[in-house]
Amino acid sequence: MPSELIFRKSGKEIKQAIEKKVGELQQRLDKRNRDLDQFLDDRKRVRSFLVRSSIAQWPEHYRGVAPLYGKGDISSEEIEENLQLCRRIYQIEQEIYRLTLVKNHLNDEQVFDLPFDDLVDYGFEA
Repeated sequence: MPSELIFRKSGKEIKQAIEKKVGELQQRLDKRNRDLDQFLDDRKRVRSFLVRSSIAQWPEHYRGVAPLYGKGDISSEEIEENLQLCRRIYQIEQEIYRLTLVKNHLNDEQVFDLPFDDLVDYGFEA
């Protein structure tokens, strides 16, 4: 069985990689936050989203009757797109928080043996 690749990196090298990766994640987060802000600026669509999202979780409320939606109501596709946008914002924020926590507690001079997955997760480039 082949042994796993291990990479020796100093705390300073890991911090530099993390800083670059957090910067890239922040750019992606900023774009998604602009998309969310644009959606939030439309009160009617936000209201429709909240109302429809709350009912979609409780199909027994339909009691066999197909729901009726108004002309201005948000579509099912838009609901899913906005839910996905929010999930992705959450994931990116969690990754930024995790990486920042690691970066803030590393000693520059300490040397670490990183497995391949950690090397990639911290943002080291090929």
